[in-house]
Amino acid sequence: DGLAIGRLLKERWWEVFIYVVGNQRNGSDAFKANLERSELYAVINASQDLPEVELDDIIVDGLFGSGLSRSLDGFPKEVIEYLNEQECRKFSIDIASGLYADQALENDTVAFMPDYTLSFQTPKLAFFQPDCYPYVGEWHLLDIGLDEGFINNQETNYHQSAPEEIVHFFPSRDKFTHKNKVGRLLIVAGSKGRMGAAILCTRAAFRAGTGLVNVCAPKCGIDILQVAIPEAMVIDGKGSSEVQFIPESDDTIVIGPGLGTKPKTREAMEKFLKTAKNPTVIDADGINILSKKKSLLTKLPEDSILTPHIGEFRRLAGDWKNDFEKLEKLRSICQKYKVNMVLKGAYSAVCNQQGDVFFNPTGNPALATAGSGDVLTGIIGALLAQRLQPFEALKLGVYLHGMAGDQAVRELEMPWIQASDIIQYLPNAVGAIINRYL
Repeated sequence: DGLAIGRLLKERWWEVFIYVVGNQRNGSDAFKANLERSELYAVINASQDLPEVELDDIIVDGLFGSGLSRSLDGFPKEVIEYLNEQECRKFSIDIASGLYADQALENDTVAFMPDYTLSFQTPKLAFFQPDCYPYVGEWHLLDIGLDEGFINNQETNYHQSAPEEIVHFFPSRDKFTHKNKVGRLLIVAGSKGRMGAAILCTRAAFRAGTGLVNVCAPKCGIDILQVAIPEAMVIDGKGSSEVQFIPESDDTIVIGPGLGTKPKTREAMEKFLKTAKNPTVIDADGINILSKKKSLLTKLPEDSILTPHIGEFRRLAGDWKNDFEKLEKLRSICQKYKVNMVLKGAYSAVCNQQGDVFFNPTGNPALATAGSGDVLTGIIGALLAQRLQPFEALKLGVYLHGMAGDQAVRELEMPWIQASDIIQYLPNAVGAIINRYL
């Protein structure tokens, strides 16, 4: 982890060598001042000067910082290429040399490839992008005493969700409440062979605190649901193998898990959207239906929530050249159609209708499992049903979902889990946040 350097230094005596690349006179005043304090360093200007690196050495990259605005070339590029070939442990200070903080790398760009990045004060936008991962590794923040007030006053559309903020989103209950007051949810989900999605979504909704759940499902799924989830009530979706009818309802509504995209289902959803007024949660095949007829996006109730994975988002938004263009597409759709959206994945990007993006810090690769998204949708729907503001429900739901996955991996001591494990460990996640931050 990020404390690896400290542990290694305690284990044995380490000699530290400083190598200055290029002309010292071109360095900044701070560079020159610190170089004067250094007792041992060497200047390298050609490939024959590059030092031999042993397997138990540690390379600390500080060649360039976050102000780099051009791709590496010449001898610095050669140095980075040489260091990337070494098999020892590697660290970057602040940001890897050659990596841009807030824009995509060109196809032929060379950048240092660390195992760890120890960054100063705040993370860089690049740290949250899949394409940049080989040039970031595992990152940790170092507090170097920069003025927090100044940092907080900087204008940006990009943020990181924090538990001390979202803990205040949790719904509360008074002593004399009842199930109709703590959330009524209608889930439109399931089709032949895919009723598991509806089951997972419904179970997650109950575990996330909603008081009453109706599930609109095809005839083939009614008995399955009533046996699997006795707490839920089931509404006949008319079709034998797919939903062909969505009832009008004042309840909070979730549409999509396992739904399918057959013509009658698409017609039912289109008819529903013509009269829908309250913010609605759209997932999975609900998003695929919108992608097939994008004019339906204009029919979505304002402040609705969409929860696509990367493939569903590509069908909805079209392709992109790089991860930064993908973020712009996310912001553009949310602003244009006045919706909230989470683009699921590592550091899930949660965006509101103003185009502000919050990266979610919880979760792990074990969440990449069938049904994980159905669980997330149920959690978000439940929180929205409990009268949270839509964007609050989305941010809290994504955070809890990831944290439940973290708890499951930790408790089960396994690198993979089932979607039902996320539901099982959701109470642990809720308790951990409340007990620590409230």
